[in-house]
Amino acid sequence: MDATKVGPNPGPSWKAIGTGDFNGDGFSDILFQNTNGQAAIWEMNGTNVIDSAAVGPNPGPSWKAIGTGDFNGDGLADILFQNTSGQVAIWEMNGTNVTDAAAVSANPGPSWKAIGTGDFNGDGKSDILFQNTSGQVAIWEMNGTNATSEAAVGPNPGPSWKAIGTGDFNGDGKSDILFQNTSGQVAIWEMNGTNVTSDAVVGPNPGPSWKAIGTGDFKATAIPTSCFRTQAVRRQSGK
Repeated sequence: MDATKVGPNPGPSWKAIGTGDFNGDGFSDILFQNTNGQAAIWEMNGTNVIDSAAVGPNPGPSWKAIGTGDFNGDGLADILFQNTSGQVAIWEMNGTNVTDAAAVSANPGPSWKAIGTGDFNGDGKSDILFQNTSGQVAIWEMNGTNATSEAAVGPNPGPSWKAIGTGDFNGDGKSDILFQNTSGQVAIWEMNGTNVTSDAVVGPNPGPSWKAIGTGDFKATAIPTSCFRTQAVRRQSGK
């Protein structure tokens, strides 16, 4: 791989979970979790690690860090967790300090998997995207650690369609949902809150050996595109 190595090797027990700006300096930082449950953050400046620290008490291996989002609207990334029981929790963060930690709403149960975060209603605070093992999608609109709305979203696409993540594909300031079928086909649901305003298959089917990894603004257009991976090769859709 032609890339710049970042920091010391944390070892195979540490998994990079995602990125977010935890200290508000305008640069993305890296969230890790150990197999024992311990979370850690590397605060970054480009490819340089300027600080690294274990974060909070160890929640234990039954709590999986799902990703990051700004749930309280303070401009700093927070951490979303889900227990193997299905229970969701949020750590509100200031840098590497946990300022608040709370379970969120009722336990949806182990058949509901938290997929990630996005601002679906455009209020400047992250919401939570779920998918059931049946394929049904749901969104919890959030205000801090409080769920202000919980709703199933759209028709059930079925278990062969996996929600991959979120991104604002049409540039309206609200998150949309990226799916991929087990066949490899990609689709997008454009959203307005918990309402599907448009749903469409995207591009030619890259085939089942290509896995959609997530979304990002690779062309600096303010509209995200999808990123795929097959074995050790990555490509951007449309390239």
